[in-house]
Amino acid sequence: MRCDGVLVLLSSASQANLAEYMTILGIYVHAWFLVFAVGLPYVVLVFEWVGIRHRDAVYLTAARKTSYVWGVSFAAGAATGTLVEFGLVQVWSGSLAAIGTYMFSVMFLELFAFMTEVVFVVLYIYTWDRYAYRWIHWLFGLIVLLGSNVSAFMILGANSFMNVPWGTGTLLDRVLPWEKVTYGPQASNLSALLALAAALSTRGSSALSNVTLGNSLGRILTSPMVILSDPDLPATFLHTVDAAIIVVSFEVSSVLAYLYFRGDPNRRAEFLGLFRKSFGVAAVASILQPLFGDMAGRVEYAYQYTKFLAAEGFPPQGGQNPVLGILLKGNPTYFFPGFSTLLSETSSSVIPSAARATVLGAEEAEPLIFPLYYGMVISGIVLFILAAVYFASFSARLAGILESLFSSLGLGVEKFLLLSSFAGVIISMFAGGAGWAVREVGRHPWTVYGLIPYYDVVTPVPITPAFVAAIMLLELLIFVVGTAAILWLVRSQVQEFLEAKNE
Repeated sequence: MRCDGVLVLLSSASQANLAEYMTILGIYVHAWFLVFAVGLPYVVLVFEWVGIRHRDAVYLTAARKTSYVWGVSFAAGAATGTLVEFGLVQVWSGSLAAIGTYMFSVMFLELFAFMTEVVFVVLYIYTWDRYAYRWIHWLFGLIVLLGSNVSAFMILGANSFMNVPWGTGTLLDRVLPWEKVTYGPQASNLSALLALAAALSTRGSSALSNVTLGNSLGRILTSPMVILSDPDLPATFLHTVDAAIIVVSFEVSSVLAYLYFRGDPNRRAEFLGLFRKSFGVAAVASILQPLFGDMAGRVEYAYQYTKFLAAEGFPPQGGQNPVLGILLKGNPTYFFPGFSTLLSETSSSVIPSAARATVLGAEEAEPLIFPLYYGMVISGIVLFILAAVYFASFSARLAGILESLFSSLGLGVEKFLLLSSFAGVIISMFAGGAGWAVREVGRHPWTVYGLIPYYDVVTPVPITPAFVAAIMLLELLIFVVGTAAILWLVRSQVQEFLEAKNE
């Protein structure tokens, strides 16, 4: 390959576009299993807590059966996560520069959380009924829950830096003139970062193979833990984990609703009791999600204006949005500058090509981001309504109003909630998938927003369509086999639960 910037750029972009397909699929396969591993502990521990407190064998049995699914999904999530990390290093080899600086600290800490999960998830699954004082076992599960959340927090910390590069101070304001905010403290060597971005843009990830590059750059990061103060991190963590809880809680609720309709009629009270607990977890999470979404949206507006424009569907010249104007500016007539205005400002950037590519990348992605974003918002509104109906059912007065409302449809409140759990599964899964797509595609094509594009960090080793197809086939096979194993386990545990009321 000639060391010609244009040829390298074209080759890297072609490589990156091919590699992106298998990376996207791999991440979604990993996320599919990860949702169970992160969300199920909340439902399992609620079941066990009720069972211990009320000495109810039905709840304890449900907790035990569900914990087995939790364990299998945890193993599948760990395996697919390892594949994703190998892909990050092997395919997006230029990301090693980030792993060795900003990401390294949080990814290193994540290993401790992961090892805690490994130890205590085994203790939790294999020590049922081993302790006279049952709260000891419940405490094991709580530790796993905390470990999974800390692990998610650290991994999302690395992702948050890619979206909002905290610790670069005023650098982004120099590269992207419209981002007139400071990205945290000046905890990095700005000249070294710009030199790294320049080296990657002309030579791609092969630039990292030059030993002298690291010596010439010097120390890039001066505060390795600055990423934990990224304002994007708490918003992303709460929004993402809460979404996982919603999805899993509705999935458990749908299984219990199926048992209510198809199981032993004499045990409907048991199934309904379990259902109301799992649906309650989903309802609490659905009520909180708009708050977390608002947090994430405000961070996006403040620090990723191009993604904000694409998600909200503003025309190139910009425009007004009364709701956003009130929420963000307290002015319903506020005019939001559009992509055309941003393009006119790129000439004042210290890297005009990067600034222009940032704008054009978001503008090109708008036709995909906009419908996905509002599909997610509408889905969230529907789930919020289902949660409101659930909480209203505890009030005698409101429940009476709902009964009269649903009676015209031939439904009672309880039957409506039971049936709505099946819709909740589909709606919540769509909302979660769409939300993550908006987050990642919205910053496309930037590995680090405004600084390092994805085609600068892809491996220089040729990637062929046949190779991509083979990897995607393997990823699909992992998804099918893993999902089949979970479904088989769910079916077997449900059958055992039906056959034995008590253990």
